[in-house]
Amino acid sequence: MRAFLLALSLTVTAAVATPAADAPLVGFTPASSVAERETERRVDAALAGADLDGWLRRLTSAPNHVGSPHNDENARFIADSLRQWGWDVQVESTRVLVAYPTVQKLALLDGDGYAADFTEPAVAGDADTARRDGVLPGMEAYSPDGAVDAPMIYVNEGLAKDYADLARTGQSVVGKVVLVKSSGAGRWVKPRLAQQHGAVGVVIYSDPQADGFTKGEVYPTGAWRTPRTVQRGTLGIDSALDAASAKTIQAARHTDDLSIPVVTIGYGDAEHFLRALGGRVVPNRWQGGLPLTYHIGGEARVHLEVRSPWEWRTLHNVIATLRGSRYPDEWVIRGVHHDAWVYGAWDPLAGTTALLAEAKAIGELAKAGVRPKRTLVFASWDGEELGILGSRAWTERHAAELAKKAVFYLNNDTTGRGLLAAQGDPSIGALVDGVAADLRDPETGASVQARRLAKRAVHADEKGREVPAGPVVLPRLGTGSDYLAFAHRFGVPSLHVRYGYDRDGDEESVPVYHSLYDTYAHYQRFGDPGLAYVGLLAKTNARLALRVANADVLPWRFTVFAQALGRDIDRVQAGATKAHDEAQRHNALVADGSYRLAEVAYRQLQPPSRVDDAWQPVDLDALRAAQRDLLAAAAAYDAAADASADIPPADAIRINRHLREVGDAYLQTEGLPQRRAYRHLLQAPGRKEGEDVAPLPGIGDAIDAKAWDEARDETALTVEATRKATQALQRATVLLAGRKP
Repeated sequence: MRAFLLALSLTVTAAVATPAADAPLVGFTPASSVAERETERRVDAALAGADLDGWLRRLTSAPNHVGSPHNDENARFIADSLRQWGWDVQVESTRVLVAYPTVQKLALLDGDGYAADFTEPAVAGDADTARRDGVLPGMEAYSPDGAVDAPMIYVNEGLAKDYADLARTGQSVVGKVVLVKSSGAGRWVKPRLAQQHGAVGVVIYSDPQADGFTKGEVYPTGAWRTPRTVQRGTLGIDSALDAASAKTIQAARHTDDLSIPVVTIGYGDAEHFLRALGGRVVPNRWQGGLPLTYHIGGEARVHLEVRSPWEWRTLHNVIATLRGSRYPDEWVIRGVHHDAWVYGAWDPLAGTTALLAEAKAIGELAKAGVRPKRTLVFASWDGEELGILGSRAWTERHAAELAKKAVFYLNNDTTGRGLLAAQGDPSIGALVDGVAADLRDPETGASVQARRLAKRAVHADEKGREVPAGPVVLPRLGTGSDYLAFAHRFGVPSLHVRYGYDRDGDEESVPVYHSLYDTYAHYQRFGDPGLAYVGLLAKTNARLALRVANADVLPWRFTVFAQALGRDIDRVQAGATKAHDEAQRHNALVADGSYRLAEVAYRQLQPPSRVDDAWQPVDLDALRAAQRDLLAAAAAYDAAADASADIPPADAIRINRHLREVGDAYLQTEGLPQRRAYRHLLQAPGRKEGEDVAPLPGIGDAIDAKAWDEARDETALTVEATRKATQALQRATVLLAGRKP
């Protein structure tokens, strides 16, 4: 205990200490650090006068879904404002196929004939919630058209393990409408998995266990989801931007991989259907937060119907550029989307408000003659809620430029008040630490970094672990926002930041996620009263963007990057070994009858089926050796970078080129074998249940698919990439040390 308290004391003391005003910034010489701090002081002064409240009120004053008049008006307002502040602005528009249901029905065919209501009632004290004009009902965009009369069956979260549990009860979803919770995985997974198991329709609902009354008082008394709050979403179609493919989908009214209708409802409606189901009591882990015993059902029949016009709408990306004074062909890109499901105060327009404040302050500074060294590209994306469409369209259109010019991408999305949460390339961690140490938290007066470190220490204590030493390690980016193409397709060092109280970045960050109640009034009461944290987010973003834009040498540190690769290797190896061992044990217990003998009789469960336990070892020793060499090179580079007092401009240019080679080394040109849209050998969106990001996805995907030759090929490619990254760091270190390479 004494050791723990000492470690915690040292951690917090170090965090609270304010950096010396003359301490060099990461990536800067002492002289350029002084200039950068003066720039940031002037930006802070300009931010103090930003009209945060006025902008947020205006942006959230009407519904903002793709194609709505106000979403288009917001794009024009953002573009006009940025032009006024001195930015070169282009509005890049793209036609996309959209399917917003205009007919949705879900009703019991037996009993009282109860029918779901996909609208949300007005809430006292929030005038926006009384509006009906232009408000989309609760829906799953891109649901296939269809109408079915069929029994309803409850399958918990609708994941693979839930279908395995269901099979043990002797029941199936074949020919039935599946009712599932919204938690556990993305909504695009659940309907496709249900269809694979033979379901004819899917109903997704928000259980109060996740974000309803079990978490706290519901709106308007508290922040949380009411019984009638509906979580809108998209089922996503990859070809929404491809005119030829989209026309085929438009004619069919469904995609090739999903043809069954899907709706979403609130937990108040879900309770009626759950009470009507009857049948066997669910397994313990399927029980939710409603005040009833959950049953599997399978006999009560429902009518489910969805119809959409499947029409073309236009996305408007606002792209503002401030040309760099020294390195105009190096781009620092800052983005946040402006489309929402309804009003979108939490998601995403508080973040858009911060972007406006940053752009105004930096633009005013540029007018006064203080321009960033690298080109700043500020992007207000459209179509994120429909499947990250706007940023994807822009990156595809500008792919050649991005490959040559992009050095950093900074993303926002949802945000509130509380602690700084950051995800991204581990090499960016030192930049985040430095910025967080310089900023003060509005609630506590401590530094933002002090709160980050305190949170890390408390989290470790709650888990019974030692308090971590050293810097905060950034978790890699998974999926879910506009960083997707930048990080996973183009390999641009990317960072996603926001403020909030939740630990893991889940939907608790927005208690009325994707609903009518994500309004200005709700945000001012529960999100960020007074918008102090929107202002802090603007300061955070401005520093992050400017410190990359103005750095003499890109402010990356690679020891943590190399260590993260080592952990990823361990994770892939351990995960593969564990999966194989578990499969063998499972099959042995099935074969010897242990499941049958051990089962509780009244549950009447059948023994589980055998699983595929085929296995070939994949040797990762060469990759471990390459990682150790990378770690040594990274430590040498970081030490040399920290010790450098002055760097000739010509050497800085060459060093930066070598640092970009580190990231480029890990791009697989033709895409990963089992998901061609992604090219990064170190990270991709997670595929497994509960996995946000897949480490070493080329290798991991192949092991999961039992494609052993492919796994060995991907391992060899990752080894070669790591060697190239090591050589690039070694060349950069030689230049920093003042010796010719």
